[in-house]
Amino acid sequence: MSTHPFPVHVFPSLIRNAIYEVERQTQAPLSLISASALGAISLVCQNRIDVCRLNGLCSPVSLFLLTLAESGERKSTVDKIFMKPLYQQEKIWFEKHSQDLQLWMNDKAAFIIKTKALESKLKSDTRRNKDCSITNEQLRFLFENKPKEPVRYRLMFNDATPAAIKDYLCGEWKSVGIMSDEAGTIFNGHTLNELPFINKMWDGSNFSVDRKNSPERLIHDARMTLSMMIQPTVFHKYIERKGDMAKGIGFFARCLICQPDSRQGFRQITSPVISSEHLPVFHSRLLEIVNDSIIRKGKGERMILRLSPQAEQLWISFYNRTESEMSEIGYLSNMKDYASKMAENMARIAALLHYFEGRNEDISIKAVEAAIQISAWYVDEYKRLFSKVSEFTLVNNESDELYSWIKNYCASTFPPHIS
Repeated sequence: MSTHPFPVHVFPSLIRNAIYEVERQTQAPLSLISASALGAISLVCQNRIDVCRLNGLCSPVSLFLLTLAESGERKSTVDKIFMKPLYQQEKIWFEKHSQDLQLWMNDKAAFIIKTKALESKLKSDTRRNKDCSITNEQLRFLFENKPKEPVRYRLMFNDATPAAIKDYLCGEWKSVGIMSDEAGTIFNGHTLNELPFINKMWDGSNFSVDRKNSPERLIHDARMTLSMMIQPTVFHKYIERKGDMAKGIGFFARCLICQPDSRQGFRQITSPVISSEHLPVFHSRLLEIVNDSIIRKGKGERMILRLSPQAEQLWISFYNRTESEMSEIGYLSNMKDYASKMAENMARIAALLHYFEGRNEDISIKAVEAAIQISAWYVDEYKRLFSKVSEFTLVNNESDELYSWIKNYCASTFPPHIS
């Protein structure tokens, strides 16, 4: 059971009102709804902004969100509500790309015919010692105006191979989301087979793609959001198979993970009339940011949001407190991998809340305060799910259990010695 409710109240009104509206429509757990909202926000914002914490320490704002929920918790319903305009936009992009692709293929066929004709003429003129300058100029002009393959704008992948995702990110549009309301296919499929690559995308690092029969390609300055909902039993099996590896290389440390309390059995209809005034505003902001990203493609770097002086001091205080809690008797002593990413995840959340609200100036202290409460909630969830001896634990023997108990005892009582 979650120790305390998700702090929905700290969200800016634009986000908070939409979350409460979805709750009234679906009666799904608030933490599940909030995670879905954060996933949509991360997806659209990651290609528009980066966040700079201090001293030029900049990073993406992309989030990795993983929500564990049983079948029937209305995961799919919530996801479809928040993502509806993005699904519609993807359909529009797909249809336009299909049309543009057909035109490009026609132009490409004509280009090949013209190229072959000019190359043949060049060979003939060369053999006859004729002046080739005009033919060379025609070839140069032809290649300068070679038909350019249309960009396939795409926001989301569901169950794709790492190779397919890499190939896409080597192109012109370098922002994607791995989004799923039933992520069992992702955890049991190919998508997460290369976690080091996924980690690199969270970091915003370059990634070299080598293929046997093609030249090296570089994924540069790409962005990736993960927003996945999965049934606990499926997640258990993944932990049994690959949990140690995923934790060891820092994948889980990058994720905001939670398991909401079930609402099944308590979802009574109290009013047939439910307001729907806030979701359209939320949807409109999603599309506004996406369309702005398309317009600005290739016209400069992402906007860098910096912390205001007060917000920066609060971030430093949060960072220092987190570091202190990583000591041997600290609250975060047995989850140092996760703790090491907390301050960065908090800054990312603050930037997302600030920008989605429509603000372009330095990140406010209010956004950082909200991000701290959200981050703290996810920290407690991570500790609850991974650090205690339960069905989720990665601790596998009695000695580890005893050591964990001793540390918790010492942290709470500060005894001079243990006899």
